[in-house]
Amino acid sequence: MDENADQKRRDWAAEKAAAFIHPRPAPTPRAVQFQLPTIDTAKDMPGAIAGVLKAVTEGEISPSEAQSVVAIIEAQRKAVETTDLLERIEALEGRVTR
Repeated sequence: MDENADQKRRDWAAEKAAAFIHPRPAPTPRAVQFQLPTIDTAKDMPGAIAGVLKAVTEGEISPSEAQSVVAIIEAQRKAVETTDLLERIEALEGRVTR
């Protein structure tokens, strides 16, 4: 802001300060649409992830979008496995209590 300073130095300082004074807006997330197989069992997960990889290679979604989708698939996997384990435990408990 020193008007008596060298112009190159002022330009350099303005460039460095700009990121703090005028931050870039955060990217706006977008909805992505592509085909995935049905995910009902843990065995369906590799096919779903392969579908995400295919969508990336074909340019339908970006790698960062794919990462978000795979995180959702991972949450689905955990839910499926938890349900499967619960059913197996209940079945085993049923055998023991008889």
